[in-house]
Amino acid sequence: MDSRLRAADLLALVPAAAIPFVFLHARYQPEATVGPVHVFMSDAVIAIVVVAAVAAGFRFGWRPLVPAWPLWLVAGALLALFAVSCFWRPLERTTTHLVTAAKIGEYALLAPAVVLLFRRRTQVDRFILAFVAWGVAASGWAVLQFLGIINEFEGRRPGQLEPSFLGNIDFAAFSGAVLAVGFTGIALRKDTRIALAAVVAGAIGAIIAAQVLPYFGIVLMAIACLLIAARTNVLTRRRALAIIATTVVVGVGVLALRSYDTANFLRFLGIKPASKSANATVQTGSQRTMLAYIGFRIWLDHPLLGVGFERSANRYQPYLADAKRKFPQAAYAFPSKNHPWGVQSLWVQLLADTGVIGFILGVATFVIALVLTLRGPPNAAPVALVAIGWILVCVGAWTGIGIVAGIPLQAVTWLGFGLAAVVGGLE
Repeated sequence: MDSRLRAADLLALVPAAAIPFVFLHARYQPEATVGPVHVFMSDAVIAIVVVAAVAAGFRFGWRPLVPAWPLWLVAGALLALFAVSCFWRPLERTTTHLVTAAKIGEYALLAPAVVLLFRRRTQVDRFILAFVAWGVAASGWAVLQFLGIINEFEGRRPGQLEPSFLGNIDFAAFSGAVLAVGFTGIALRKDTRIALAAVVAGAIGAIIAAQVLPYFGIVLMAIACLLIAARTNVLTRRRALAIIATTVVVGVGVLALRSYDTANFLRFLGIKPASKSANATVQTGSQRTMLAYIGFRIWLDHPLLGVGFERSANRYQPYLADAKRKFPQAAYAFPSKNHPWGVQSLWVQLLADTGVIGFILGVATFVIALVLTLRGPPNAAPVALVAIGWILVCVGAWTGIGIVAGIPLQAVTWLGFGLAAVVGGLE
């Protein structure tokens, strides 16, 4: 192996080494405060990944970035809109919002970084192997939490949905991404042992996290995997049934752990009879629906460019009375000064914060990334299918959470975009 190839392989190991630090909840990380900025270990690790990518660009060239220029253009425009909309008048906590926008931009650099670092299929395979290994560790930790052997964030709560060492929705999305690796291996008959480990770890993690909207992303991922693999003439009926059965089992497990919330959401929709206790506590599904309603109302009054990045959390007052009439909830569920819940859906928050322009740019970023996966050579099919899976899992997960910077879900999203961009340039 010549020195040039050895240097490329060493640099390509940096993202794999970063996985345990990036996919870790902030409470487990050392942090420091620099002015208005909270810097976590994950920030430093991402900076190292970016530096490695820049070094790879100078030594081996920047050409791999070129085929994905539409993605960089649209994603860059979205990030620029986030920053600029912090200055919509009247000004409101501008510095805080700019810090959030900057951290989103920091995580976004993961996408072009992996394009510069992953130039050969073996380099991607090592990264995926490390990702699955961390997924096995995360699911194992969650099982210990579920059994009451170790504490989770709120203490020892056996038999409930668990966050592992990531956080509930982040763990669900991360597990869905691990499951995508497993489904890809099963469908394309690649790395069978790794695929089996990924399926087991991903399925267990998704069940124990018990997040409904990320599960919808898993369903989308499974459907895409089956459709794309069927075109390769490699997918057998037995393997297709294995993917379908795993998806169904995960769904049953998620609904079993969320049965109370599901029943209350059905009551909220009027499908089941109302319960006297249903309005005494916060129910996640009905609360998200109510907050989405407020977000849509904010957008309707500011349709083109929204109210400004992150400001929808504090613009609920004109719509609160209507929301209370339309959506019976516990008082704690409604937004207030003490509980600025915000719009708990990325898609609705894009409309409320940045208007229809921001929404179009956000959706276009996901769509362009998906399109990029279709442009690769046949040997890149496994990478393309993993990228599609990660992106679709994130589509579902972001439906249940607003714009939050510096979380594992954000890392999965931008890494998914990066893998999509990698596909076209693999050797």
